[in-house]
Amino acid sequence: MRARANFVVCGEALIDLIQRPDGLLEPKPGGSPWNLARALGRLGCAVRYRSPLSLDGYGGQLAAALDESGVARTGGRSARPTSLALVKLDAAGHPDYAFYREGVADRDLRPGEVLRTGLEGASVFHVGSLALIPPDGAAWRELLAEVARQGLYTSVDANMRPMVVPDRAAYAAIVAQVLAQARVVKVSDEDLRALGHAGDPLAAARGLLGPVTAVVVLTLGPQGAWCLTREGEHFQPAPAVTLVDTVGAGDCFYAGFLAALDESGCLGAGAPGRPAAERLIEALAFGSRCAAHDLQRAGCDPPWRHEV
Repeated sequence: MRARANFVVCGEALIDLIQRPDGLLEPKPGGSPWNLARALGRLGCAVRYRSPLSLDGYGGQLAAALDESGVARTGGRSARPTSLALVKLDAAGHPDYAFYREGVADRDLRPGEVLRTGLEGASVFHVGSLALIPPDGAAWRELLAEVARQGLYTSVDANMRPMVVPDRAAYAAIVAQVLAQARVVKVSDEDLRALGHAGDPLAAARGLLGPVTAVVVLTLGPQGAWCLTREGEHFQPAPAVTLVDTVGAGDCFYAGFLAALDESGCLGAGAPGRPAAERLIEALAFGSRCAAHDLQRAGCDPPWRHEV
């Protein structure tokens, strides 16, 4: 694969403490943006992770995993501790999260600093997930608007976690404003419900298309995924696999989707405003294959390009 775009990713890097059946906690590196950066690196994309990592032992694990996956670390290190997530898996392997995020390393970054250092040579900027929770979300909204004005592709994965915020309405409002600043948006049916859309998720996803947003990726878990543009809508069935758990599967799917668009020249300088239908269909299929590998592995373990 020859990467054409240069990705910059911001957002949480954390340790998932996965509760095993015997009650012990198994630490696994994670965090949606960090997962995405690592998955893009393994797929051969040129990617930089801009948020700081802790100087503690868990931060060292997160740093080493990025290095091993070919991701450049440009956010430096922080004396603050690593974010933690307590993860309980249900019988279907679906995770339930509790987060510990006060005074943590990945939040030791003002979005305005990204404009001053970290975007040199970049063509795609991504942020999402816990970074969008107020009050941080408002700052990232302003940054995305400025990044878009500078001509970069903007990408946002809502990956909402309403259970960890006191004011869900304010959270939903900020996320909706952030999504409106993204050229490419990824949401799940669960995200749309958290945003206040109680009806058909496909209809709600159509409503996210706007003056800036040209592509919406909608994931529906075992029901598959859609890609929507003003010109058309494309569906990809979910992969048939022996499920271990779903941790990070959405991140691997989205990384595969973006990597396929990258490989076909749809994200770099001079790329079309809206990728052609055939490119989007190929990207959905590639993203599904990436997710299939992760679904068969414990925690988030993105596939390498040669595996896919």
